[in-house]
Amino acid sequence: MDYTFFGLSRRPFRPTPDTNTYFPTAAHETALANLRHAYDARDGLALVDGESGAGKTLVALRFLETLDDRTPRVFIPAPRFARPADLFQALLFDFGVAYQGLSEQELRLAVTGQLLDQLTAGTPTVVVIDEAQHLTADILEEIRLLGNLESRTAKAVFFVLVSQPSLRERLSKPEAAAFAQRIVVRYRVEPLTREESAQFVCQQLRIAGGRPNDLVSDEALTLLAANCKGLPRLLNQTAYLAFTLAESVGDRAVDIEAVLEALTQLGLSIDTSADELTLFPHGTPATGYTATKHEDLEPAAPEPAPRSTRGKLPKRRSA
Repeated sequence: MDYTFFGLSRRPFRPTPDTNTYFPTAAHETALANLRHAYDARDGLALVDGESGAGKTLVALRFLETLDDRTPRVFIPAPRFARPADLFQALLFDFGVAYQGLSEQELRLAVTGQLLDQLTAGTPTVVVIDEAQHLTADILEEIRLLGNLESRTAKAVFFVLVSQPSLRERLSKPEAAAFAQRIVVRYRVEPLTREESAQFVCQQLRIAGGRPNDLVSDEALTLLAANCKGLPRLLNQTAYLAFTLAESVGDRAVDIEAVLEALTQLGLSIDTSADELTLFPHGTPATGYTATKHEDLEPAAPEPAPRSTRGKLPKRRSA
């Protein structure tokens, strides 16, 4: 998609987590608050899980941004660790500490020393592990043992495991009890509501410098909100494809046909009850949203009244 075709200043609906486009839904803000509270209390381990595409990684990255600049942090995006030494090497690499040629025990001691040194300096280390459902039992045990490092008042490391729901299921088994008991925060990121989904799409367009009322019809917006399962990743994929399809036929706004075609191409089922949905007009961002300093946005000009507010979705035009 050529975003300038639609008068945008940057690409909307980005395929990877981007904290500049963070949209503060109730679920995401609650997850952030839980992580922040656990870290401030100097607790040791948190689990944030949810469906693929629900925005878990973005929440974790947003959490890292809220930390003091002095706080040492590590983000591990794809933990395909075959043995504990792989975890230790990943940590030491991010710490900027040499790890080549060390045995597993030497790696373990190097990580332990680094974490305790940071704690002595006054700040626990934060380690976020994404896609944590791939961690083996051996790796989880090493994380548990590292989580035991502490002073009289604080843990040396705060682990955040970001995972699909399968990890929570594994941790419910008796053999995982020792690890599960260390988790102080368990939070599941739920999908967006249909209203939040519509607001999400509009906000992505605003952040890209566009006016949603000029770029997507109420009917198209409603169909997007109803058929992407409330998952930001699917909303981004479907909306981006719909804009690409609109551009391919010279349309400077997305209509219901573009969304229908995008949903079909992505293999997403179309809600057969969508004809009865209340249309979502192009409303304001979610309650409580304020543009953050890193977004560097100009205030949006007042938008004209929406073209329609209630009614049935039109049927797809025949070819």
